[in-house]
Amino acid sequence: MEFKCAAGGKLISRNTFPHHIESNHAVDETVMQWKSETVRLQLEEKWFKGVHMVLIEVNPVCPETFLLEYSQPNTGFLFCLSGSIEYRYENQDYSVLQRSEQDLNLGSVQSLELRVSESSRLLYVQLSETYFNQIAGTGIVRLPYTIQSIKPETLQVLQQIINDKHEGRAKCLFLEAKIFELIIVYLNQHREKQNVTFKQDDINKIILAKQLVEHNLQKPNSLIELSRKVGINDYKLKKGFKELTGYTVFGYLYKMRMEKAHYFLSKEKKSVNEVSFLVGYKNAQHFIAAFKRKYHILPGSLNKN
Repeated sequence: MEFKCAAGGKLISRNTFPHHIESNHAVDETVMQWKSETVRLQLEEKWFKGVHMVLIEVNPVCPETFLLEYSQPNTGFLFCLSGSIEYRYENQDYSVLQRSEQDLNLGSVQSLELRVSESSRLLYVQLSETYFNQIAGTGIVRLPYTIQSIKPETLQVLQQIINDKHEGRAKCLFLEAKIFELIIVYLNQHREKQNVTFKQDDINKIILAKQLVEHNLQKPNSLIELSRKVGINDYKLKKGFKELTGYTVFGYLYKMRMEKAHYFLSKEKKSVNEVSFLVGYKNAQHFIAAFKRKYHILPGSLNKN
């Protein structure tokens, strides 16, 4: 099996494993650093039987695209530890992953494309299908929502994986125990999903409400207005929206406003005042404060050439 990383269409890293994902030692590790005039990249890989993890640190001067490819599909978990990225897999539409967010529902993935426009740190975990099925079982359906906030206890597990100081067999046992904890997090979201009893008609209405939020950033509906427009009571909308998306209605509105603002500033180089208006803020100072709370940078730092 092979793992490759390319930047701008140029191959910059390649690693080959015996069989699916095997290691010659209890745990194998490698660190690769690469830089060009526009970006610095570091890949820290760890792997053992059935498991491959890569810690990715990117520092771009301008937006940069990377492609991570495996020679066969594996089950993927993606965690954004700092910064933000746009990503897509198997030529799907792009999604945005922000600091302290995760996507545990990539499913069976062979290639992952990343677009990075700010300094970011990611952990990408790949489990061979044989390994994943042995631990988690078969027949698990990918959930309709993907991006979720990383819970504090999960963040602690990720930091333990990254900062592990064990050696030899103890290292393998420790890391595998942490992988089991991540799989438990993955399985628990399915258990929580199964506890929700919504009819398909209700789910369709909640999805419509989600679309209305996305398309009305400037003049958002209140919860009551939204529930009336989609034909569902506000209690069921509030509960169902959280279950299906992982966000409250207004938490999701904030998320979409910030993602759209980030795009306008970093890609279209619009002014802060214009972006503030476009995403629905009447007061630019309120927008600046909200943006800084989300990204930990001032919005004006993104629209400079």
